[in-house]
Amino acid sequence: MATVGYVIYSDMQQTIAYTKTSLRTLVSTMASNTGGRIADNRQLLERLASRLFIKQIDPKNCDRVLEDMLILNPHYANIGYTDMHGQGICSALLQPNGKRLNVGKTPWFQKFLKERRFSVGQPFFGPISHRWVTVLTAPIWNERREMVGAVNLPLDLQVLDPRIPAHMLPPGSHYGFFSQDGMLVWRDSDQAAMGTRPKADAARQIVKTANGEFESRAADGVTRYFSVVSMPEAGWIAYVGVPVSTIYAEARQRAITASAIVLAVIVLLFALAISIARRIAKPVAELERTAQAVQGGDFGVRAATEGPSEIAAVAQEFNAMVDSQQRNIAQLRIAAAAFESQESMMVTDAKGVILRINKAFTETTGYTPAEIVGQTPRLLNSGRHDADFFRSMWEAIHRTGGWQGELWDRRKNGEVYPKWLTISAVKDDDHTVTHYISTHFDISERKQAEEKINELAFFDQLTGLPNRTLLLDRLNLAMSTSTRSGSFGALLLIDLDNFKTLNDTLGHDMGDLLLKQVAQRLTACVRAGETVARLGGDEFVVMLADLSMSEIDAATRAKTVCEKIRSALNQAYQLNSLIYHITPSIGATLFRGHFVSIDDLVKQADLAMYKSKETGRNAIHFFDPAMQASIVARVNMETDLRRAIEENQFRLHYQAQVVGAGRVTGAEALVRWQHPQRGLVSPAEFIPLAEETRLILPLGLWVLETACTQLAVWAGQPRMADLTLAVNVSAHQFRQADFVDQVLSTLKNTGANPHRLKLELTESLLVENVQDIIEKMFALKAKGVGFSLDDFGTGYSSLSYLKRMPLDHLKIDQSFVRDVLSDPNDAAIARTIVALAQNLGLGVIAEGVETEAQRDFLASSGCHAYQGYFFSRPLPIDDFEEFAQRLLPSVISQFSSAQAHFQGLTAA
Repeated sequence: MATVGYVIYSDMQQTIAYTKTSLRTLVSTMASNTGGRIADNRQLLERLASRLFIKQIDPKNCDRVLEDMLILNPHYANIGYTDMHGQGICSALLQPNGKRLNVGKTPWFQKFLKERRFSVGQPFFGPISHRWVTVLTAPIWNERREMVGAVNLPLDLQVLDPRIPAHMLPPGSHYGFFSQDGMLVWRDSDQAAMGTRPKADAARQIVKTANGEFESRAADGVTRYFSVVSMPEAGWIAYVGVPVSTIYAEARQRAITASAIVLAVIVLLFALAISIARRIAKPVAELERTAQAVQGGDFGVRAATEGPSEIAAVAQEFNAMVDSQQRNIAQLRIAAAAFESQESMMVTDAKGVILRINKAFTETTGYTPAEIVGQTPRLLNSGRHDADFFRSMWEAIHRTGGWQGELWDRRKNGEVYPKWLTISAVKDDDHTVTHYISTHFDISERKQAEEKINELAFFDQLTGLPNRTLLLDRLNLAMSTSTRSGSFGALLLIDLDNFKTLNDTLGHDMGDLLLKQVAQRLTACVRAGETVARLGGDEFVVMLADLSMSEIDAATRAKTVCEKIRSALNQAYQLNSLIYHITPSIGATLFRGHFVSIDDLVKQADLAMYKSKETGRNAIHFFDPAMQASIVARVNMETDLRRAIEENQFRLHYQAQVVGAGRVTGAEALVRWQHPQRGLVSPAEFIPLAEETRLILPLGLWVLETACTQLAVWAGQPRMADLTLAVNVSAHQFRQADFVDQVLSTLKNTGANPHRLKLELTESLLVENVQDIIEKMFALKAKGVGFSLDDFGTGYSSLSYLKRMPLDHLKIDQSFVRDVLSDPNDAAIARTIVALAQNLGLGVIAEGVETEAQRDFLASSGCHAYQGYFFSRPLPIDDFEEFAQRLLPSVISQFSSAQAHFQGLTAA
């Protein structure tokens, strides 16, 4: 009877113990998997936040970078980058109105600002993603360890669903996650309550316990047994709750029934002991032997039901009890199926000796149970972690009851691989550790994804070279290293000459092919360990480190590498079936330490490279301070020029255009800058800068409006009404889509006569989009506007274009007029331009006439319209009007005699 009682008690205790252990295993697996996902994303965010490319990201173009990362990680609800006020800078997903969201007042962002470290926000319904999310946020620190922004990752809470199969938990069970302050993060049922703080006793007890087991009545009135595991990485608590009735009910009922049966057996035996001793001795002994077999673990045996009916009934009840226990064991096996999940799992005793592993563990490590059971986890040691690492890990386990983190282990075949390890301690009723349960999540694929993200962020996709972000990282490291070593390094900036021509004529495929070959040649020109990077387009950078502690020696070595690069890039390129040649312009600068910032160092190399461009290309130049002074002066000039346009510091001067004996027929309007400090600034100084910066557009419009206003004023003065006014128009102005509308609108607004307006164009306008230029000219010509081709003979000319363009005049450039009396070539060119104009039915005007002899020669050649200092300098409006109305009898007389003299020579 004692044996039967022991079996009953053991049955009940074993059922309860197995169920609780299974629940602990299940909730530990939940916490491990979810914590691993949080930790993975934390590492990703912190790595992104520490990279230079996220700190220097261009707000106008960064959304595409984050969209690429979102495509690689579809379980993310979004990826964003905000400043310290919560204003969105970049976002993989935008609001429906296209604007970036300000999250400064959201609870999750306020929590992040308060903690100033990686933060896991409370759940909420995302306004952009339209999903329940929790936001993971990592700070961005600048070089002074000041927090300047945050990278945030709204994580879809549906990703956290452990998806526990229904057969693994009895009906009425629940599982989910709470935050440490009692907010429901996620649960398997009633998801409408997500984001609330349930007031039920069970909810409060889950948060209070954080790590352990307890029984409590839930909101639905059901008392459940809860197993709880904390998740330090997320600041959450994982729980599984199973109705207590399902744990104790069957065991308790069987115990009561069996106890009653045993008591009845005892009473019956004593009552009938004497009369039926011999008759019951054999079946009782058989029943006892069966009970001992069951106690020994053989649940396949059954008691014989033969003999006296009383003993047979006892045997039947005993068999029913064994059947119940066998069913309980089967249920325990089902519960233990959690152990055989897809995650690798291991169970050890309190001393760390391995007791059991699952199939997934064997698949991951290659070790079978026979090979590893009885060993310790030291068998898996990769050698990558020192004793301090493991000491810290076990201190955390002893202190908190668990640990999770990234670890490198070794498979049976010797391969070292990364995994996310979670260890939970299992304690008995006396709080003594009896076992350790660990889950092992292979994160090799996640590491590979990180490497892919790293490749996208730090390497040029065309050439495979480091991009600007990685170059700046390495340059910063090289500058720090040179501070300690005292050795100079060098930065070489290489730009391919006329690369745009290759792209425009042969196509971008050929251009890409050439860039790949350039990358290969540059890499072959430097030592192993030195950096070759592509900044974009046709710009490459070579960084040389540890050249010499002598500046002269370092410059000499850098110059040698530059020469080697120039020689290599000058060699012919095989572009499919085409042989192509291209040359580099190289700028170089030395560095040692951080005496010059990274940005300034790159600018120095850039200035030196442009110096190579200016001196004819295919050249090498080292940076010197004079270049810096030049660029500073240029920046100051640009700033002053912008202010001059805003403050109307410009004036128009007028240079007379005369014909025949000196009669003024019109003028050319020439812009002058009256600088408040420098006085009158030469157009040769500011017009090229205005062209380069496109400030010529507002400046040119001002000149046109002012000139047209003056024409309208002259129209009211009888002696000035017939004068024409020529206005220079730049190629940038003329190529504007609305240029024709601008001119016509200006004429209408000022009241100027379009027949008195003459637009002067340069030959540079004819380089591209010629048909568009001609169409615009005809549109204005139809309204009466005239045209002159300025500086004729100095640039690109095509007779076919001249024939098609509605021109009125050609202007002989002053460079030909200047030496027309001393250089036969210039004289021949002048005569040719006059003859060409006459053949095309065009007028001709000579610019830069400074002497009487020049004028007389031009007159004898058939040119009778002039402009130059011989007649008048460019004058302010009052002085010009006085000059235009004044008679010049002495000039007319001298011109008439000289003309007769040249006619006599021609006749001779």
